[in-house]
Amino acid sequence: MQRYNPAMRKISYISILVFTLSLLASCATNRLVDYGVTKLSLSNQNLKRIPSYIKRCKNLETLNLEGNHIKHIPAWITELDSLKEINLNKNQMRLTKADIRHLAKVERLLMTDNGIEKLPSNIGILQCKCLVLARNNISALPASFGDLKNIRNIIFYENDFSEIPQPIAKLTSLREIDFYKNHVKEIPDFIGGLENLEQIFMAFNEIECIPDTIRNLKNLKYLYIHHNKLKFLPDWIVEMDRLERFGVGYNQLLALPDLAKMKSLNDFDCEHNLLDECPWSLVEKPGMEILVIRDNYFKLTLEEELRLDSLNVIY
Repeated sequence: MQRYNPAMRKISYISILVFTLSLLASCATNRLVDYGVTKLSLSNQNLKRIPSYIKRCKNLETLNLEGNHIKHIPAWITELDSLKEINLNKNQMRLTKADIRHLAKVERLLMTDNGIEKLPSNIGILQCKCLVLARNNISALPASFGDLKNIRNIIFYENDFSEIPQPIAKLTSLREIDFYKNHVKEIPDFIGGLENLEQIFMAFNEIECIPDTIRNLKNLKYLYIHHNKLKFLPDWIVEMDRLERFGVGYNQLLALPDLAKMKSLNDFDCEHNLLDECPWSLVEKPGMEILVIRDNYFKLTLEEELRLDSLNVIY
């Protein structure tokens, strides 16, 4: 028979106290939730699962679960007909086929920093317009990814892609494509067929040239391709009349076309290249708001430096 130990009673009291406090906290949370809310944040709450009381929030549109330990999506999420956005950044999502089915109706899905290595083969059933999968370990996409007919924004910032996957060629509704910080060696020709593209983010890769098909993107406004291996810019780039922001810093450019001809360009960065002439036509271009030309090979006189200072040029 086990001998009586006063410490055991103390441990027992502590256990009861912890349980009681947890129960009170849970009840308080339930009482505090207004089931008519449209936005609910439960970020950084050490949650291992999505609390079931949320199913009563029938008007919920935005659910923030960032910074927890959630691995799967419960089936009852599909009962939230008003839910448009769910933030699952910094969790431990395993992302199974069942999870995809339960998330199918969400319009904006954020799953950054989950350690995801592979997307389920039924990913194409998602109806989302914006899919954010930054800072994961994804290197390929299933064929069904091309079935995301409503998708407008795909964010694959900081993953393990060595090429832009072919299924993306079918996403004709795309407005934004982001492959920052991957290992992409070229921009495929099919990108030029995504005629609704407005923003392309391909910085911090291993790209050596801009393909001619990009000139077909008449709606393109942002093109960021800095920190790559570009040696030249194609002459036709000056015909991109809607391009507003253009970043080609940290490449190996020896010269620039006459970018002052670009009607909408107001933000240009060509720092840290091999340019031996200052792009004065851009300095004098009306409407230029940001011009970064520092760390190149051209030399400036004191008078020229003072002139650039007066124009807020970063040199």
